[in-house]
Amino acid sequence: MKKGKTKLTRLDAERLFEGLPASSARVSSRPENPFDTAVFTKSKRVDDEARLWKDNLITFPLAITLPAGYASVSALREAMVRAWRVRWVREEGKLVVAEFPEGWTAVRPQTGPIELRDSAGVVRALFGWAEDAELRILPRYQVESQTNSSSGLGSLLVRDRENGQILERSSIWSAKTGTHHPDWGKLSLWLGSRYPQHGDPLRYWSDCEANIKN
Repeated sequence: MKKGKTKLTRLDAERLFEGLPASSARVSSRPENPFDTAVFTKSKRVDDEARLWKDNLITFPLAITLPAGYASVSALREAMVRAWRVRWVREEGKLVVAEFPEGWTAVRPQTGPIELRDSAGVVRALFGWAEDAELRILPRYQVESQTNSSSGLGSLLVRDRENGQILERSSIWSAKTGTHHPDWGKLSLWLGSRYPQHGDPLRYWSDCEANIKN
């Protein structure tokens, strides 16, 4: 009896829905999400972009140490826009807020000044938070001092800061360091002959050269 009654009920149900258009509903073992997943994807993308944009905002001193060849801070700022693709956002007293390319960060080490690093982690500038602090932009090539920990004597080397390579090294170890080292003039001439604009911290860097040309 029960079996026959079930068959009749199912037949009646099928007749009840005769003539209606076929449903496009899909059969699934799991209930479907009633919300469009694209909405969540779009929202996540907007949140990520906003977070990245805020992460690229860096605050540093309004004052900047002028390298040779720049007549004013305004001229240097204009050069920074061309070479770094930085965007000036606002001034806050003696500080300035700027938007840098993606990946640039300001890192505060345990000791020493704050380091402005590019997307590859190379330190491109230094600054502090003192009342009279200035932003100091670093060049790609420079003469550096090197000290022997065992003897206490110092040497000099020319370093390519973009890749960390040592391009030239002094042949003399001396108790005199920095500009007083006997080979300071020799290495300075060597650097100047190969990179005559090495004193401009916005030249020779790969990103700076590409941005200036475009």
